[in-house]
Amino acid sequence: MWNRIILLFCLFISSFSFGQVTGAYQPAYDLVQIDSLAKVEQGGPPVFSIDPGLIQERLKKLENEIPLNYNIITHQFVEIFAFRKASFTQRMLERKDIYFPLYEKYLKKYGLPDELKYLSLIESGLENKAISNKGAGGLWQFMPYTARGDFGMRVDQYIDERFDAERATDAACQYLKRLHKTFGDWHLALAAYNTGPSNVKRAMRRCGGANDFWGIYACLPAQTRAYVPQFIAITYMMNFHWDHSIQPENWVIDIPKDSILVSGYLNLNTLTRLTGFSLDTLKRINPHLISHFLPKNANKVKVHIPKSHFAYFEQNRSRILDSARVDLSAPDSAEIDTNETEEPTPVAQRHTYRVKRGETLSGVARKLGLSVSELKRLNRIKGTKLQKGQTLVYFKLAKASKKYSKRSSFKKRKKTSRKKKKTKSKKRRKRR
Repeated sequence: MWNRIILLFCLFISSFSFGQVTGAYQPAYDLVQIDSLAKVEQGGPPVFSIDPGLIQERLKKLENEIPLNYNIITHQFVEIFAFRKASFTQRMLERKDIYFPLYEKYLKKYGLPDELKYLSLIESGLENKAISNKGAGGLWQFMPYTARGDFGMRVDQYIDERFDAERATDAACQYLKRLHKTFGDWHLALAAYNTGPSNVKRAMRRCGGANDFWGIYACLPAQTRAYVPQFIAITYMMNFHWDHSIQPENWVIDIPKDSILVSGYLNLNTLTRLTGFSLDTLKRINPHLISHFLPKNANKVKVHIPKSHFAYFEQNRSRILDSARVDLSAPDSAEIDTNETEEPTPVAQRHTYRVKRGETLSGVARKLGLSVSELKRLNRIKGTKLQKGQTLVYFKLAKASKKYSKRSSFKKRKKTSRKKKKTKSKKRRKRR
């Protein structure tokens, strides 16, 4: 009885631990699974639908550099992905061709095991703009401070390079290589990617100096205990999904694109209008561009343009870019004090809202001034329920800059200066 109480207490406390990506988007993870997992850990009788010998044999065949251990826990997650989360597995099969070639390219570049490409499925569900309730974002779920501090990514209201698939994949490969060098074990490196190196080292000390994942399993946070078994299970399902009647139906096709590097201010509305495609298309292929323009301090930002329009863009490159670099929010040059500099006013700014207890989707939408459908679209919400503490993203038009909002301010300055001159001339006359 005491063992059961202690285990449940550990599960509760460990949910508050955090590291680089703790609280990350977990597409196949919920509290019901934790409860089910706890029963197995307490010696509950497992009831399996898939032959254990079959999974064990296939995992041995798949195993390369990263051990794919078979045990009751990994078997349970195989069945979760095969039955309860079969729709998630199918969605991963439909989306993988967009990102796997990119993953394989960078894994090869850094000399990492090819099977690490399956880790992103557990991290983000291959959703490029996935954001966790802790603020981790992108395919590889980087926290803002890690993205900026360790890998020099730009993360602000204009540009979020965590959503740039290539930039994020390069950073994830560097980080995984660093973690493997630290621990010398792939399972520990994966655990550290989820909960942070310090939490893994703490678990090693608490478990008497054990130096392998299954040796420190009981000392890890609940989410991290499930992380490696999920990775093993999704690796199995991606290779043997046919045998469990799961197959892709609606393949997600990426838009072919070419890229340019842009520095300085650029109005994206003008760029798309003159090039002949929609702003929605630009945002779809450039998820890292948050605003409708690039700020003045943008430095070599990659902008993707649909391949079908790139030839036209190249032919008219100078004209299009010159027009897109005109800041329409600024007043005439004659009225601007050249000593003063100000960031161009954005068309829309990104905001976040944290859901409170008892709030509904319609109530929050009304509070934010949005339609329910728009709020669902921005946050990729499929159902109608919200959870307490859930972070929602929405956009609002920014207020016009007060400095140059009215031309009358300049005219007033001129009038006052003339009055001063008149008073001076009157004094001079009196003296004479």
